[in-house]
Amino acid sequence: MPEQRPNILLLFADQHRGDALGCAGNPAIRTPNLDALAAGGVRFSHAVTPVPVCVAARYSLITGRRCRDHHWVANSKLPGAAPELPTLMTSLGAAGYHTHGIGKFHFQPQGRHHGFFGMEWMEEIPRYRENDHYLQYLQRVGWGHKREVHGVRNLLYQQPQTTEVPEEHVGSTWVADRAVEFIRCYRRREPFFLWASWIAPHPPWNVPRPWDEMYRLDDMPAPIDYDRPLADLPPICRGLRQLANTEHASEARLRRTTALYYAQCSLIDKGVGRILAELDRRGMAENTLILYTSDHGELLNDHGLCQKSTPFDGCARVPLLVRWPRRLRPGQVREDYATLLDVLPTCLDAASEAHPDPHSLAGRSLLRDDPPRDEVVIEHGSAPRRWLSLRDRRYKFNAWMENGFEELYDLAADPRETRNLVRELPDAAAHYRRKLVEWEREHGFPGSLDGDRFRVTPVGPSARPLRNAQFPTWVANLPPDELARMETPGEAVARAIARETTYSLEELDLRAWKDAGGDLRGTPFEEAWRRA
Repeated sequence: MPEQRPNILLLFADQHRGDALGCAGNPAIRTPNLDALAAGGVRFSHAVTPVPVCVAARYSLITGRRCRDHHWVANSKLPGAAPELPTLMTSLGAAGYHTHGIGKFHFQPQGRHHGFFGMEWMEEIPRYRENDHYLQYLQRVGWGHKREVHGVRNLLYQQPQTTEVPEEHVGSTWVADRAVEFIRCYRRREPFFLWASWIAPHPPWNVPRPWDEMYRLDDMPAPIDYDRPLADLPPICRGLRQLANTEHASEARLRRTTALYYAQCSLIDKGVGRILAELDRRGMAENTLILYTSDHGELLNDHGLCQKSTPFDGCARVPLLVRWPRRLRPGQVREDYATLLDVLPTCLDAASEAHPDPHSLAGRSLLRDDPPRDEVVIEHGSAPRRWLSLRDRRYKFNAWMENGFEELYDLAADPRETRNLVRELPDAAAHYRRKLVEWEREHGFPGSLDGDRFRVTPVGPSARPLRNAQFPTWVANLPPDELARMETPGEAVARAIARETTYSLEELDLRAWKDAGGDLRGTPFEEAWRRA
C-alpha cells in the first residue's frame, strides 16, 4: 500500500454553533487553537448539518447518505430494521487503516462499533457503568460517587450550573487525554483514523472552575430576537420554549448561559491544542488530515428557543475546519456550502479508497476543486412532523408539514432571520416551494407530498417536556452498597447551582421535577422544594 497515505484525525464536538469561534469573527469567544487550525488549512464559513439533531446527523456523516437511506430521521428512526450500509470506518478499515474512536458517538444501539477496531466510550446516558470507559475512570480517580457526571440533565438541563469535578477529570479533558495518549503510543505501520468526540458543548453546561468565570457577562452577546412571539414561529417551537424554561429569565441569566456555553467551547479548544501539539511532537502533523466539526449547533436562546431541530442558523450551521499541509493551501476561507455529508468522501479521497457504492453518496470530497455549491437542503423528521429547508446565496425557505407553516428569510438583508417574508414575496416562496417538492420527490419521502405541494398535517399536542424525569439510568443499576454511597439527586442539584446567582430554583418547573421523584430534603433548598 502507498506509504504516504495520511493519518486522519476527526475532532468532533456536539452542538457547537458555527459562529462560536474566534476565526468566524466572534470577538466574544476565545478559541486560539481552533483559530490556528483554521489558519493552517481551510475554514468552510457556510458549513451546515444535513439534519440538525444528534443521531441522524451522525448517521449521515458515517454513511455519507441522507435520512431516507440510513432511516434515522431525528433521534429516532423509521419503523423496521435500519439497512446495513458501508460506513466511514468500515471503508477505511478495508483500506488498511487502524480505526479508533474516543468519546460520544450516540450510535444505536449503544455499543455498536460500525467498523471501529477500538472504542473508548463516554456517552451521555449510559445504562451501566461497565459500558462506559469514562465512568470507570471517574471511579478510579475518586469521583465515582458523582451522579450527574455530565451535569444535571433534569431540573437544570438548560440552566447555568457548574461541576465540582476538577478540570483534569471532566469529560472534555478525558477525551483530549485519551486522544493524546493514542497518538503518543501509536506505533503501527498502517495509518490511523482517530475520531475524538466530545459531549460538550451540548447541555447541561456544567463547567469546572476556573472556566466558569472565564467570560464576563457584559461581554456576552444577547440572544437574537429573544422576545419573538410564538405565533411567528413553527409549531415545534412551543416545546422548545418550554424546554428552555427561560420565558421570564433575566438578562443576566441568559448571558450567564452563553458564558458557560462559550467556556465549554474554550475547554474543548484547549484539548484540541494539546492533541495538535502531540501530533507535532511525533512528527505526524504534515501528513495528517485533520477535520474539526460538530453534528449541529445550539439555538442558545435565539428567538426565545434552545436546543436544535429547527432550520435557524444557530443550530443548522456548524464549524468545519480542514487541514492537511501536504495537500491544502493554508489560510483559505471558502464561502460555498459544505455539509457533514462531505466528510466521508473527503476522508476516502485522502485515503485513496473508493466507496463500494459511490453513486449513493450525497456529498463530495472537500479536497477537490469542484464548482462551488451555491444551494443546500437540510431535512428533519418524518410525517407528520417533517420539515425541509433550502438555502441559496440570497434566501432561506422552510416548509413544515405541521399546519403547512412556511418561512422565507432574506439572508442578505436579514441574516439574523427575524422577518418572515413568505406573505410579502409570494412569487419567491412559490419558486422555492417547487424546488423543495422536487428535492423531496427525488431524495426524501414522497409520502410527505400531496401532488405538487407538501401534505399539510394538523399541529400535534405540545407535550410537557419530559426532561425533569431524566435521571441517570446507570445509577439505578448499581449494586445496593454502591448506590448508598452515591450523591442524591437533591445533592447533585444543590452542588451544581451553589455558585449561581442569576436565578433561583423557584423560577424553574420545580413541581414537575418533584412529581418525577426529585427530592431536596437535607439541602439549602428544602423549603423551596416543599412549597412546590
